[in-house]
Amino acid sequence: MQLIKKYFCILLCSSFVLVSFPIYSSAESNNLVEKNDFQENYTYLLKNPKQTKEVLEIIKKQSPSLNTTAIEDIGLIYVENSKNADVSKIENKIIKYIDDKGELPNLIPPYEDTISPNKIPNEAKKPILNDSKKFNQFNTNIKSPSLNSKSFMPFNWYLEDLTSDYKSLSIDKGEHSTIALIDSGVDMEHPLIKRNIDLTLAKNYVTDEMDITDELGHGTTIAGIISNVAPQTKIVPYKVVGTTGGESVWVIDAIIDAANNDSDVINLSVGTYFIKSEKEDKLLIKAYKKAVKYAKSKGSVVIASAGNDGFDLDELKELKFKHLPGGLHNVVTVSSNTKNNNLAYYSNFGKEVDFSAPGGSLFDENGFDNTNEMIITTFPINKMNTSLDQSLGIPQGYTLTEGTSYSVPQVSATAALIISEYIERTGNQPSVKRVLKYLEEGSADIGEPGRDNYFGEGKVNAYNSLRMMNK
Repeated sequence: MQLIKKYFCILLCSSFVLVSFPIYSSAESNNLVEKNDFQENYTYLLKNPKQTKEVLEIIKKQSPSLNTTAIEDIGLIYVENSKNADVSKIENKIIKYIDDKGELPNLIPPYEDTISPNKIPNEAKKPILNDSKKFNQFNTNIKSPSLNSKSFMPFNWYLEDLTSDYKSLSIDKGEHSTIALIDSGVDMEHPLIKRNIDLTLAKNYVTDEMDITDELGHGTTIAGIISNVAPQTKIVPYKVVGTTGGESVWVIDAIIDAANNDSDVINLSVGTYFIKSEKEDKLLIKAYKKAVKYAKSKGSVVIASAGNDGFDLDELKELKFKHLPGGLHNVVTVSSNTKNNNLAYYSNFGKEVDFSAPGGSLFDENGFDNTNEMIITTFPINKMNTSLDQSLGIPQGYTLTEGTSYSVPQVSATAALIISEYIERTGNQPSVKRVLKYLEEGSADIGEPGRDNYFGEGKVNAYNSLRMMNK
């Protein structure tokens, strides 16, 4: 009952969030007009995707001024009705082609700086090297230390855990793999990630500009983890969230584009809740299912988060609620574990969870503040990091955080290493099923014996998965 009360207090409306506990500094405007001005939209899923062009021609003939987006591979047509056109007349003309219709919800930007200075324990209010002069000297000599630097201990514990003290790098570094990062963009100038960023196929869905600059910081934090675990993997940014949010159709469109661009892995550190009885939510669920099924058919491994509200996802199903895109068939769903291999206090759980990875935690198992269990990653170099970061002496360009958002790229990077190593050994692309097999064989069973609702098949370990491939 407490779960139900908590849920209805927080999540009465469907909304899209970046599934970490966002601790961003205020985003600055890039002075570009973002395409989502929360105008009315009409979305149609067609019975036959091959008829998409035909239906588009009918719509344009009826109202040439309408702005439409078509995703032909799954037969989705998205119409922005900013011209107050008579959509009923259009629908009468295309009704025989339609499988489902509705209005896709807008995305909303994450809340800023949810970790309050009041939550910072007194014992944590000191530089991470305990000696501020020593830290300043270090920071002067090495402007951009790697995330695995000893100076960032204990906040890089999760990387040591995932890679078995970086032994995975002695086997493979990801040179034959590509990860699609569907997120808020990236800081292309950050010295720790810029070598990984491939802009050849990058796309900005938020504005008509090609710029994929990360105004929020979230995409940069994800890219930092990927680049540290798989330092030679190419990361292709697909920007679907701007300073004022975005639209659900952009995420779906990005999944299709990433699959068509031969992405080995699609990283979705995003999520939202839907009421399955609502017409619009049914439409979006169906559209997501079509998109991830299509991605799998193209050989892409789609990896997403379980979510951050501590919910039993099986209970939510009984209440007609669902978390997406994590939990869908053809999606690898990831929960977060703590330093002590327990479920993180914020992590959702349920039968849909496939794997777990460290997600960091501001609180220990007893509910007390313990910043040593948080994790460090990259942050835009031109933005001030959080008050918590500054109190601990974390330099600009880095941030401490927690959330299932940060478990996902660990699994994505591990999958990329597996794919790269398989190609190196055989010259062939592994199937999605084979990649999941190696992920499972290398994972550590940290919950009840066998698969469980908290950690799925277990905690992912990149070194063990690569080692298992030798057998």
